[in-house]
Amino acid sequence: MELGPFLDSWLARAPAVAHRLSTDRRGKPLPKRWAFYRLRRLAEAHLRERAEPRVILVPGLRGVGKTTLLCQLFLSLYAKGLPVFYLPVDRLYRSVGPVLLEALEKISSRVEGPKVILLDEVTHHRDWAGDLKLAYDYDPDLMVVAAGSSALAMRADVDLSRRAGYEPLFPLSLSEYLLVRGRLGRMRGGLLGDVRTALLSSDAEELIELEGEIRRAIRGDPIAVTESFLEVGGLPATARARNREIAAGIVVEVLDRVVRWDLVEVASFESDTLPEVERVLAALASEKPGAVSMESLSRDLGINKRQVRRIVEALERAEVIFRAPPVGPARGKIRRAWKVYFTTPTLRWGQLMDLMPGGPWPDPRSTLLEEAVAARLHRIVGTRRAASLAYGWIDGEVDLVLEAAGRRVAFEVGLGKRLPRRQARAAEELGVDVTYVVTLRPGVSEERGAVYVPAWLVLF
Repeated sequence: MELGPFLDSWLARAPAVAHRLSTDRRGKPLPKRWAFYRLRRLAEAHLRERAEPRVILVPGLRGVGKTTLLCQLFLSLYAKGLPVFYLPVDRLYRSVGPVLLEALEKISSRVEGPKVILLDEVTHHRDWAGDLKLAYDYDPDLMVVAAGSSALAMRADVDLSRRAGYEPLFPLSLSEYLLVRGRLGRMRGGLLGDVRTALLSSDAEELIELEGEIRRAIRGDPIAVTESFLEVGGLPATARARNREIAAGIVVEVLDRVVRWDLVEVASFESDTLPEVERVLAALASEKPGAVSMESLSRDLGINKRQVRRIVEALERAEVIFRAPPVGPARGKIRRAWKVYFTTPTLRWGQLMDLMPGGPWPDPRSTLLEEAVAARLHRIVGTRRAASLAYGWIDGEVDLVLEAAGRRVAFEVGLGKRLPRRQARAAEELGVDVTYVVTLRPGVSEERGAVYVPAWLVLF
């Protein structure tokens, strides 16, 4: 098919397609994630005054809601009569071929002055980064928001990185899960930022007030809601699923797409190595975050250590997992295995459901809770400069250590745990400013030099 007729046909149908992709089975609009409002603000600023950045990359795990986000943004701007275009690059590639730059130039030439083009599945075009850079230089009135798999982060070249802004789309937070489930009550603007600031500053009195606000915003028992979030709350589709079995099936499908597209098409894995990837994923899901190493995976699975490392690094770039290194006193390096977490506990839970249908199940809640807290802190690191996440080790483990905004904060995580004196001393020797103990108990309190906080305060 020729490019011109394809664009004429597609752009005429785009509003109807975007509406279908951003509504549920009953035609009700899907909830908007917090990233929608940030992107809309940037797009409207460009249309109003040609504000930078004019290229915004939206990387994220498959199934995290990028298509829905772009469709919602498109319909919001389109309804105001603003010059906005929505183009799925995978459809363009299948119908016409690798003609992304030509498509951008043709769409751009249709409108004088500032305009916005929203590109979905942009990584289906191999030279997407080069074409976006050329389009950026070609038309100073053009703004492009490009979403795709996390391969965006793998392959954006240096020149484009200098021009681009980033809006990574993470798995759902607890507040977004409540929004999807229709269980989020009224909350004031700025609440989420206030929680992050209070956690970093260790303002216990402020945390008490904020925890009360959050409990009032949760419709239902916060403990039950949080436990449900740990299992099915990480992805929009699993959060909306009618039952746990369907949610687990969605997780398996998402991971299968990551393995068969991201790793084969983007990371150049051979198809005959995919069973090894699946075995590594199953091993990571079956063990606690700190219980595996490259050496143990290689030994237990019978896979070459270099290949294990290649698989783990590819899964990390695909945003299926992330790793936290060990750290000692004075930020010293420790010769221990890195902890491996899934970017949402839903990915671990779904695999466990698939690996052990019907049980018997070991109680995974403490592992899922630690993973959820780690993922939340990983999200903070991903949106802040000079921030890092590790775990502490001094004759014993400190679950997580966050460094951000000039502060060093320790987190111990458990369902109802008390901070053992050994861990308290270890955190002290690590030189942390404050130690939080995250549990499923309501209320904020100070005991033994630590601040006890409920999980919903951290995960919100």
